[in-house]
Amino acid sequence: MSFLFIGSTGDRAGHSLLTWAIAQRLLEKGLKVGFIKPFGTHPIFTNGTWADHDAVLFKEVLKLQEPLDRICPYLVSEDSWRQKGAEEILRAIKSLTGELSEGKDILIIMGSKHIFFDDTSWPFPDVPLITELNADFVLVSRYRETSKSLYSFLSITSMLKDRIKGIILNRVPPEKLEEIRNDMIPSLSEKGIPITDVVPEDPLLSFTSLREMGSVLEGEFLCGKESLDQSVGRMTVGSTDLTDDLRLFKRVNNKIILLEPFPPDEGIHEPSARRKIAGIILTGGRKPAEPILQVAKKAQIPLLLTKEDTFSALERLEQSPPRLSPHDEGKVRHFTDLMDRNAALDSLLESIRVAPG
Repeated sequence: MSFLFIGSTGDRAGHSLLTWAIAQRLLEKGLKVGFIKPFGTHPIFTNGTWADHDAVLFKEVLKLQEPLDRICPYLVSEDSWRQKGAEEILRAIKSLTGELSEGKDILIIMGSKHIFFDDTSWPFPDVPLITELNADFVLVSRYRETSKSLYSFLSITSMLKDRIKGIILNRVPPEKLEEIRNDMIPSLSEKGIPITDVVPEDPLLSFTSLREMGSVLEGEFLCGKESLDQSVGRMTVGSTDLTDDLRLFKRVNNKIILLEPFPPDEGIHEPSARRKIAGIILTGGRKPAEPILQVAKKAQIPLLLTKEDTFSALERLEQSPPRLSPHDEGKVRHFTDLMDRNAALDSLLESIRVAPG
């Protein structure tokens, strides 16, 4: 059996995104892929029970048959398992990974929030688990500062050595790309540290969809449900972007205007007159008058009604970073395209051991 452990340095590094991209490419190659995330990090309530967000996501996108409590056996929202000893937890995980890998060519193991274990309430870090499972390892890291990135890579290399098959440095500011490619990568290569790819910061990967906003605010879409996968680039409580018939919404006091992202080739500093409206949130829980609703329907603008007041809704959205949903295939394709420019994804997979199931 083959195990691929995908770890992260936390802080929205792109952990779920890279895991999905790798799993999808393996499936495209005709391989049978299994998945486990031993320790949950983002609990959600679904179908009457608590589960990990990534477990729910990958159960659907990978069409897994196993129940959620086997895909992610240890939830961060539960305390009972924290009283168990590390050896008992390790034995249970090893047994479960063996069962889940039966009939599979490769089992993807998704690590916890941060590869560098620094939470004393968490009884088992990623690194010993990678070693015990004899797993290949891929790291995704969000760029912060060159010195911090170097320290992270050197540290993880000292701990896992030849198990490291690739490192993805993600969300790199455009102005740092040349420095990283010309200085950091050659320096790390001399030390035998494999930087598989450097992925630039891309706003298309960090936008939130209307669907996700509706979920965060626990709201009701009054119209425009066919456009819920539309990405939102910005939010405003102003009315300057309301044009033509949508000017009628200037009479509505409790609202948030959601703006589409600018096309990538137009930059992010376009004049406000060119901004397109992705949707409108009506706050305060009061349904609009019929003429307002008809204007939105005619313009094909989704209307989201929430009980939250305007500023509470804004704060809640700003504090809820986007998480991947099964509807985010477009983000995964875009991320994959970025890696494919240098054939980085296929190069990474060529270095990973795969034992036919």
